[in-house]
Parts: sequence; structure tokens; C-alpha cells
Amino acid sequence: MTNHHPKMTSGHAVSVPADHAKPLKFYSFQVDIIKTIAIIFVAAFHYFPGQLDWHLQVLAPGWFENYWQQAFANGGANIFPYFGRFLFSYLYVGVNFFVIASGFGLYLSHLKSAKPLNLKQFFAKRIWRLMPPAIFAIVFLFLIQGIFLNHWIINDLSVNFFPFLAGLNLFSNQWFFPPIDGAAWFLGLIIQLYLFFPLLVWLYEKIGEKKFLILLLAVSILFRALYYIFWKDAVSSLGYGLSIGRLFEFGFGMMLAKRFIEGKKLSSWWIPAIFFGLGYFWPWTFPFADGLFGVGAFVLFWQIAKKIPDWKIWNKIATQSYLIFLLHQPFIWTLQGWGFKTDWSLTGVAAFVLLFIFSYYLAMASQWFLDGISRLCSGFLLSVHRKN
Repeated sequence: MTNHHPKMTSGHAVSVPADHAKPLKFYSFQVDIIKTIAIIFVAAFHYFPGQLDWHLQVLAPGWFENYWQQAFANGGANIFPYFGRFLFSYLYVGVNFFVIASGFGLYLSHLKSAKPLNLKQFFAKRIWRLMPPAIFAIVFLFLIQGIFLNHWIINDLSVNFFPFLAGLNLFSNQWFFPPIDGAAWFLGLIIQLYLFFPLLVWLYEKIGEKKFLILLLAVSILFRALYYIFWKDAVSSLGYGLSIGRLFEFGFGMMLAKRFIEGKKLSSWWIPAIFFGLGYFWPWTFPFADGLFGVGAFVLFWQIAKKIPDWKIWNKIATQSYLIFLLHQPFIWTLQGWGFKTDWSLTGVAAFVLLFIFSYYLAMASQWFLDGISRLCSGFLLSVHRKN
């Protein structure tokens, strides 16, 4: 029989199995696999053309039926390309996976600390975690485009450069598709979720799991609905870039962390089935279909990950996923500018694999550089402190 020891988290006791170390390592491995899948999905979604983006549109009634009627027309001659387009249009859930994994990682770290949330320390760590890679990536890509492509983006830096340093580009149609880095909007989303985190911790521990998730689901759906009714034409990116519409996904990740650290299991297949269904039948759940489908897909891959070998490469890719996210897209634009076909041909797929491998090693080299700068700064500050 497993013994349990209480852990204090923000004044509340959480029962943790005494033999907790092994499950913790195993589950972390599951999340590493999902983050690896997520970054591959995101890169592929940016790389391959012709995605339907149906989750971002108010589609006409009967669109779904008409699509498949065309697929099966002429004796099913078009079934494979139509099925491929539809299937690969779900690659956008990579972003949803990252949002859920962020909620999981933050809350798991908080629960493991067994201490009340210290806002000063929390935000200092988050800034140190997010901003150096983001600033490095944007400056690096700015220089790469200028030196190698002779495309110096020096006009109107208030629009073409500075907003991306904090992901502010997601708040403007003029800024959202930038000349430097199309992935910078995600930084703005994560910053917002980090700002919400202390409030969500308090709320979760105040009202409990069920009320917490129901409340966040209601808030997220309501915001998305109001946005698409009243504000979509003003700023088209806020539907999936403003954190209020992502609170349920983030909170779902927090719930997974709490269940894990208490040794509770998540019911196996019925959860992804329900969320898959709600997200799939988008006429009734739009405009929150992507969030519902993303949660269902996350839980599905969570179950599948239990059967996958524990290879170190998953952790290595997951560790570099943030920098890969920030660095990969401009190189896709470069390949397209050089005439490479970013399609589902054998050549296109091979080029994508090579691009992803290149992005991975570039991210590793970038992290090595940032770690070196960090050590130099720490050494300098320590020497100054000793002199004083």
C-alpha cells in the first residue's frame, strides 16, 4: 500500500505519494513528447501551404458536407488530397498544446515548491525565462535578413521592430504579420497568461477543480463569441491571441498538474472523445472549436505517449521548443523566396525535415550562447558584490 505525505501549497495540503519520484519523471516524459509533437505541428503548419484554417472562420452552413461531396466526386478520385488537406489543417493544435503545457508546467512547479506564490520571484523567473530568447531571436533574425538577404528592415522601427520584442504585434492588424518573425505573437500570449497565473492559482484553490474549469470554459467561450460578433473586423488576431480566450486551455493544464501531483489519474478515453466531438462539430461550438479540439487532442496524445519509448531526443527537442518556435518561420520564407516548393511532394517533405533539424540545432546553439552570456553576467555581478 502506498503511503502519502501531505505537501503544503499556498496554505492547502496536497497528498503526494511517497514513491512519487518515478511517476514524476515518467509524466514529465509524456509532456516532453507532447511538446515535441506540438513544435513539429506548428512548424509544419507554417511550412506547408493550402491549410483550410476552418477553425478561424465563420463558415457557411453546409460547408462541411459540400467539402466531402467534392472529395468523393468522380468516383472518389480526389479523396486523398482532400483528406490530406483536412487532416493537416488540424496542425494548428500545436499552439493549443503549448498553452496547456504552460499551465501544467507553471502549476506543477508551484505545487512542488510547497510554498505560497511569491509574486516578485515568480515574475522575475518568468521574465528571465521568456525575454532573453525572444530578444535574441528577433535581433538575430533582423541581422540575418539584412546580412544574407540584403533586406534591412530599418523603416518605421516602431511598427516593424519594437512591437515584436514583447509580442505586442498581436494587438494590431498592421503589426501581426511582421517582416521579422511571424511567431512573435505567441510571446505576447504567454506573457498575458503569466500575468493571469497568480489570480488563477488563488481562484483554483478557492473554488475547487470543477467550478474552476466550468468558470474558465464559460469565460473563454463568452469572450470568443463576443469577439467574433463585435470585434473581429477591428483586430483579426485577438480571437486566438488574447489570453481571455485561452484561459480554459491554460486552466486545464493546471488541473492536470494538480491531479498528477496528488497521484490521481485522468479518466482515459472518454475525455478526449467528448472534446474531440465538441470541437469537431464546429457549427455548434464555434468560435471555441479549436480550444475544445486542442484539449481533446492533448489528452489523446497523453495516453498515446505512455506507449512510446523513453528516448532522450524527446526531452532535447521539448527543451528547445520555445527557441525553435521563435526561430523557424523566417527560414521558411527564405526557402520559398529561393524557389523551394513547400508542398507535400517528396522534395517538399524532405526539405521540411532538413529545415526542422536545422532549426533544432540553431536553437541549441542559441541557447548555448545565451547560457554563456548569463554566466558572464552572473560572474561579473558576483565579483562586483564581493568588492563591495
